[in-house]
Amino acid sequence: MKNIFINIVSILTMQIFYAQNFKPGLYIKKNMTDKIEFKNNGSYILYNVQNLGHLALDQCDTLSIGQWKIISNDILDLTSENYYKEQLGYKYELEKSNKGSQDSIYIDIKLSDNSKESIPTPEFNILFNYKTAKQIKTKSNKIRISKKEYFLFGKNNRISLDLVFKTSGKVFYSNRLKYNILQDYALNLESNNFFTINLPYFNQCFFYFEPYYHSYIYIKDKNTLIWKGEEWIKK
Repeated sequence: MKNIFINIVSILTMQIFYAQNFKPGLYIKKNMTDKIEFKNNGSYILYNVQNLGHLALDQCDTLSIGQWKIISNDILDLTSENYYKEQLGYKYELEKSNKGSQDSIYIDIKLSDNSKESIPTPEFNILFNYKTAKQIKTKSNKIRISKKEYFLFGKNNRISLDLVFKTSGKVFYSNRLKYNILQDYALNLESNNFFTINLPYFNQCFFYFEPYYHSYIYIKDKNTLIWKGEEWIKK
């Protein structure tokens, strides 16, 4: 009974802090148009304000979605959905066939139809059978690999695939720059040597998604938050 009473008191205390220090709703960055919405169900939406003159971003309604919670009387905690659920952009389709030289393995990686126009060209990092010294890094999505050099005959073969986006000094990225698509995936080389990896949902909105892992927001007062060094005012 004592523990139950303590828990009830804790919940009521948090509710008092909630009522006094923070109200869910729409907040706008001071002197800007950036918007973030805190919903009553504990979710948040960071909106794309669509005024950046960037064709790729203009096609996306949101930059980040996830969950928020109060961790003290003056601190909110944000965690984006990619940390607790698998996002659609990682979904792939693997097609297998047998063609070309039987001494080689062929890998064809296909992103969504509009990705070529809206996101930078990634580097494809491929690792076979944990041989880090022979890791393949290329910007070509069509890859030919020697069976003799990379694969184990008569044994299970494993492949890992990452998409890596290189940063430039002129651009600030808030999104992820490395995406793990395959992890130790078992390849059957007995009857197939040509593998097509389709990533139909790896598009601009998935690429520009902004991840936040326990990102803290300071509750300055009932109508003002401070996040990433900026004030956000309740609308």
